[in-house]
Amino acid sequence: MEETIPPHRKKRSRRFYIITILGFLIYVGWIIGPYIRSIIVRDAAITSWLNVATAPIEGKLQEARLYVAGTVGPDGVIAIIENDLLSRTDLISAQAHLDHTTVKVSEARRFLDDIETLDDERREQKSSYAVAFRTLLDVRIENLETEIQTNERGLKLKREIADRYDKLLARKNISQIANDEAWLDVLEAEQQIAHLRETLEKMKVQRAAADKGVFITEDGDDPTWVRGARIELKLAKKATQLQLREAEADVISAKIAKAKAEEDYARQAAARVTAPPGSVVWSRRAAPGATVKAGDPVAAWLDCSILMVDVPLADAEVPLLKPGMTAEVVLEGDYEMRNGTVIMTRGSAFTLGNDDLAALAKGRGAGVGQALIEFSAERGNFDDCPVGRAAYVNFPGIGLLDIIRARLRI
Repeated sequence: MEETIPPHRKKRSRRFYIITILGFLIYVGWIIGPYIRSIIVRDAAITSWLNVATAPIEGKLQEARLYVAGTVGPDGVIAIIENDLLSRTDLISAQAHLDHTTVKVSEARRFLDDIETLDDERREQKSSYAVAFRTLLDVRIENLETEIQTNERGLKLKREIADRYDKLLARKNISQIANDEAWLDVLEAEQQIAHLRETLEKMKVQRAAADKGVFITEDGDDPTWVRGARIELKLAKKATQLQLREAEADVISAKIAKAKAEEDYARQAAARVTAPPGSVVWSRRAAPGATVKAGDPVAAWLDCSILMVDVPLADAEVPLLKPGMTAEVVLEGDYEMRNGTVIMTRGSAFTLGNDDLAALAKGRGAGVGQALIEFSAERGNFDDCPVGRAAYVNFPGIGLLDIIRARLRI
């Protein structure tokens, strides 16, 4: 006999199944809600990498070449910064050092010129002494030659007298002493002639050396007028030449230091805030007239040739997307479907924000993941920069059932 289920138990069983089904539907709705919203609401956005142009120096923003949405020209200048309070101490010090070293060079050159003038005068004086020295030698040589000739004639006579004394001594007409004295006179005459000839040879050597610029006195030394102040002048000239070279080297170093000081001053007195030519100024961070420090942001810019799509995603959908997957993009107000490619994904715990991207999706919020779609190939199809426009993105390779299975891990 079949067991009869009481009506109240049947009612409780139906209520349990209904609650279970409703709970399951609520859970599925919670899972697929972000996905449904993303395919109904166009909450994605065309974006690009955001770059910030910073102040290279401290100063006042004197001129803003471009305002928001302006295109950077060929020179790349966004703004100009001037520092009117920059100290000129280093520049003045460098100029003073250069002036000081230049004066030292001028003084060394003047002193060297004076030494060379004195040296020229001393050289001329030495030349005059040399002429006189050679002339005196010529005179003395000529006198010695004459004296030798005279003594040779006297020696001849003395020998003849001594010969006659020999004959007279043989006949005993004179004494031996008288004969010896005659021959002593001959010997003295011969010695005198020998001494004169030796002196003559020495003077001829002196004369030959004098022709070569070497002046020798009778005692073998050089005359005082050869030395004189010439050595001191040469030493002073060498020392001054060394000082001049050192001063000239100091001038070169001072010029380099001045050029560096001028370069540093010019770099710190005025500078340009730049961005790549053709980029777009996205926002201003400082207005003209504002005082900025080095490193302060002045303007944000982007390269509109690099386009991406910021897509908000449910965390369950993030692991289903892989780099290289195709995405279908439709812009707000546009009915043409354009293709993009997934380049990266981020979970809701760490998505890229305003520090990295020029525009964020409308659906960006807590607990929402992120996908970036490469969209640069479509840049030629837009007259202006489309960054910031809303868009709808569909991933043909992912369906609702894929989201549910991923969430339920089945």
